[in-house]
Amino acid sequence: MSLPLIGQETAWNSFKSLLDTPCHIFLTGPAGCGKTTLVTSFLKLYAEKHNRPGKWGTETNDECLILGPEQDRGIQTIRGQVSMFIRQMSLGLDIYRWVVIDDVDTFPQISQQALRRPMESYSHITRFIFVGNSEEDLIPALHSRCIHISMDSINPYDYTPELLDLVNMPHKDEFTEEMWSWILNISGTNISDLIRLLSLIANAFRVNNTKPSVKLIRTLCSAPFYVDFIPLMNALSEKNLVQGTYALIHIWKRGYTFEDILESFQTIHTMFGNSNIYDNLIIHIFLVNAWISYCKGNTSILALQNVYYKTITSEDIPI
Repeated sequence: MSLPLIGQETAWNSFKSLLDTPCHIFLTGPAGCGKTTLVTSFLKLYAEKHNRPGKWGTETNDECLILGPEQDRGIQTIRGQVSMFIRQMSLGLDIYRWVVIDDVDTFPQISQQALRRPMESYSHITRFIFVGNSEEDLIPALHSRCIHISMDSINPYDYTPELLDLVNMPHKDEFTEEMWSWILNISGTNISDLIRLLSLIANAFRVNNTKPSVKLIRTLCSAPFYVDFIPLMNALSEKNLVQGTYALIHIWKRGYTFEDILESFQTIHTMFGNSNIYDNLIIHIFLVNAWISYCKGNTSILALQNVYYKTITSEDIPI
């Protein structure tokens, strides 16, 4: 069962009903309820129905333009990139280009105002999808031109089997209510965060070949986000200077302090490290030297990178 169908059958059915007669769409719902995933699934289905190439819904192409919050969405982008996109030649009878604007709460009102005329003038060849948390995120002039579809927050307790199946959770029948409560307390009602946390737990069970326990669930729910640290662990094992340097910079930019990095890295290595003697040796040498640097007061990112460089170039470590 895919994420859009977990507790969101009504919204998904509303989207599918628009495949034959698409219109401008305004999708709202609480953070993490699956809005972006729902839009991606709809556009993929639309592309398949009309035999259109490209990764619709996930990447911008000649027929589907995606404007996320990480991109420039100022007035010049609307007058330039968006205007040029929607003015292209028609794709064919009853086939539309799509413009997806995610997180419209961060979409400037002046940019929204600039879309009024293009939405009207090119509605015969282009459709817009706006994604936001509430109806107030979109100005009335655009809201009135859209079909509004609302997604509700779901109670994960009601969909426990489906969520565990989604991540292929090992030993799912052995999950107790106490374990599930720990997981939900960390992720709250954000389904996206819940899926990521369940994936982490499932991976830990598979790697360590262990069964669920309250103690292990507590440890995993208290662990730092492992995706930040796995690249560093791999770089150390491979003695890769460039990859390790970039991994350290990425972690530092995420807001971890020198001490946080070392403690988190130790936890991640305990959970996801392997039994290879060489890998364990080089990681422990890195940690020991890093803690020595910390005790000496050398706690900058440059000091940490220097420890990493000395570790992977040390002649005392076998190739």
